Amino acid sequence: MLIHAATDNDIHPPTFGGSQRTFGLLRGLALAHDVRALCVVPNRSTGAADERVDGVSILRRKAWYTSAVWRLEQAHLAPMFLAADVHGLRAASFARALGGGADVLLADLNLAALIPAHPAPFKVHTSHNVEYDLFRTAGAPVAAAAWWAEHRRAAEARAVAAADRTGVCSEEDAKRLHELYGVPEGALSVAPNGYDETRVRPPSVAERARARHALGVGEHDYVALFLGSDVPHNRTALAELTERVLPRLRNTGVRLLVAGSVSRVLAGRRESWLTVRAEAADIAPVLHAADAGLNPVSGGGGSNIKVPTYLAAGLAVITTPFGLRGYPGLKPHVQSVALADMGTALEARPAGWNARGAAEPAEVAAHAWGRIGEQLGRELEQRLSARRGAPSGGPRGASAVALVSQGVAGGGR
Repeated sequence: MLIHAATDNDIHPPTFGGSQRTFGLLRGLALAHDVRALCVVPNRSTGAADERVDGVSILRRKAWYTSAVWRLEQAHLAPMFLAADVHGLRAASFARALGGGADVLLADLNLAALIPAHPAPFKVHTSHNVEYDLFRTAGAPVAAAAWWAEHRRAAEARAVAAADRTGVCSEEDAKRLHELYGVPEGALSVAPNGYDETRVRPPSVAERARARHALGVGEHDYVALFLGSDVPHNRTALAELTERVLPRLRNTGVRLLVAGSVSRVLAGRRESWLTVRAEAADIAPVLHAADAGLNPVSGGGGSNIKVPTYLAAGLAVITTPFGLRGYPGLKPHVQSVALADMGTALEARPAGWNARGAAEPAEVAAHAWGRIGEQLGRELEQRLSARRGAPSGGPRGASAVALVSQGVAGGGR
């Protein structure tokens, strides 16, 4: 198959959740199919206009107006997704940029105007979150927020109605889209969030020693990593860690390592138990230095990519129950505790599967992006065959929720 994808995120390098999900799925799809992705990016983007990475052909097209919309959001006048309305006016030219001959189109919400404009016979709306809910609970504080929320809801309703299928990252999101827009179960596909198996793995003894030395970590220190992008639910979670959880553990040898763009909110902090590292394309060093990964979130949408990433690196994982949404198969491999109990869990210094000398759990390995993308590719082949009236390799009419998510729960192939 020739698969076209459209997003207004720059997907490489994949430095935050949305870009990680998009690039991860496309990289998995590219193992067996031709994949071409359009990324609508700001004018300041330094990425090449055309690039091929891990089998994915990336086309970057600049949009000057995203900077103008960003300024409106900073002035609390309009949300960033206003840019999607302008994207819609360019839908035909974006479709031409991708070229012809595609069998499948995958389009994010902000570029969902391509769904009716693109000639592919099978079209998927790729949903990272229930965007209506996300804006209401964690959106930018702008004037007339209720009106903008309904604007977002109307756009999401149009996208799921225009597409042949909608792809989501959790059963919870599938249920909510059904509640909001009446999307039938058979028109929803669940492809869970995963981790980059080409870059994330447990460290060797030497790699771990180097990573900890670089951070000034003592031999007997227990390092708890919080890895996240600078979004509201991560900022709230980080505030809980730095103001309530870690101060009570300051004399126990437990240290908090904060990495990713969310770390910018800690500028100027100098606590002895706190280590801060800015956003970097290579997260291996902070994973290699850590003993545990923390996910103390209580809000947000979709599911948290940090959970399978921590697990794939061999770390112990301590998460809130909310932070585990979208990962029922990973529940036996994490500690799920209330935020108020996270300090107690940390004081016990739990050991991950690698520190215990165990093998990587099959349920963790099943969340590698390559496997998830391959499974999605098989599902798309079946649906495309059914659309064209040809025999398909799978059960026609079966829920796509079962086709993709059961493959992950069972460990894939």
